[in-house]
Amino acid sequence: MFSFVDIRLALLLGATVLLAQGQGEDDRTGSSCTLDGQVYNDRDVWKPEPCQICVCDSGTVMCDEVICEDTSECSNPVIPHDECCPVCPDDGRINLEGL
Repeated sequence: MFSFVDIRLALLLGATVLLAQGQGEDDRTGSSCTLDGQVYNDRDVWKPEPCQICVCDSGTVMCDEVICEDTSECSNPVIPHDECCPVCPDDGRINLEGL
């Protein structure tokens, strides 16, 4: 049968485990990021603007400008809605390059 000391020790151990779990949850929420009032989780990736991409890295927001591929060989490049980079529209020709 348990003694009074054993019960106190079990309760103390249980409280320690619960406290450690609670601190672990706080650590995870501490790594979230906030940008323009929007909260992002650690390692979330988003595009606040068409030509910008951001990532939440351990509580720090890091953003870079999107680098577009060269479309200088395209006769009539277009930029799709909500996109940053121009693309060559499909002109119906079949590209045999690489075959």
